[in-house]
Amino acid sequence: MRSSKLLACASAIGLTLVSTSAMAEGKMDRARAAVAEARGKVDAAARAGTGGVAPRTLTDAQAALRAAEDDLKASRKDQAIVDAQNASRLADLALNETQRAQADKAAADKAAADAQAADAARAAADAEARARAAEAEAQAARNAPPPAPVIVAAPVPAPAPAPTETTVTTSTTTPVPASRTVVKRAPAKRVVKRTTVTKAAVPVAKTTTTVTTKTQ
Repeated sequence: MRSSKLLACASAIGLTLVSTSAMAEGKMDRARAAVAEARGKVDAAARAGTGGVAPRTLTDAQAALRAAEDDLKASRKDQAIVDAQNASRLADLALNETQRAQADKAAADKAAADAQAADAARAAADAEARARAAEAEAQAARNAPPPAPVIVAAPVPAPAPAPTETTVTTSTTTPVPASRTVVKRAPAKRVVKRTTVTKAAVPVAKTTTTVTTKTQ
């Protein structure tokens, strides 16, 4: 009876040890799997070019992966799983940011290409319209009647100046000399009187000339 009890206790202890060992092995496997998954995501994010779009997020993901690998080597299974999951989350975030940036760039490039194509189409349409207008103008010039000859009239000579008649009238005026009176008195005794004779000025002839011009 006693031996049966001891056997039962030993069996229970053995089962507990096996169960504990199996649990430990299972957690280690989960830690290894978590680290491997995180490593794959971080490498994929690095290859996708996230270093140029989200360098800080990629750097944090790589640091978390190194911490998970260190935990796994030290058999810190729980911490290794936590760090590996954090590395996976950061790698996904960096990859999403990169994909969004790439999509935005592709949309911007497409919009620029569309605008360039529209500009090229407008330029081609304008060139075609100008060519049609030039052709129409040339056709109209070919169909237009010849221009009328230009007649240059001879200059009209200036009229000859009208003849003029000039009349010259000359008149001469001679003034009449003034009369001169001399009074002589009989001499008195011993009385001498002097008589002064004033001669009039010699008359000067005055000539007046009048010129009359008449236009016929």
